[in-house]
Amino acid sequence: MEKKYPSLIEQSKNLSKFTLDIIKHIQSTNGKNLFADDNLFNERLEICKSCDKYDSDQKRCIECGCFLETKARIILDSCPLEKWKESTDGWEKAFEEMVEEIEKDSKD
Repeated sequence: MEKKYPSLIEQSKNLSKFTLDIIKHIQSTNGKNLFADDNLFNERLEICKSCDKYDSDQKRCIECGCFLETKARIILDSCPLEKWKESTDGWEKAFEEMVEEIEKDSKD
């Protein structure tokens, strides 16, 4: 028996809706699941400040061009020179909670 999945267009629509739901949830929680805590943020910034690619005048990375006070705050971002990596600790759980909340909201 052949399994029939939705068309690629329908799958794309489903993924787009889910992505939009995630974005709306992140906005409604002020991105609390996307941002590094102060300790991780400060640790990342100290690593950047000790790097020869750090532009202290603009607080930017010469390697990637990013503004580091923003880049270091994003939990899933990483250094292009691999001096610090994204932090996925707790991300899967936070993501599951977002999905559960979105599913609950869509049933209401």
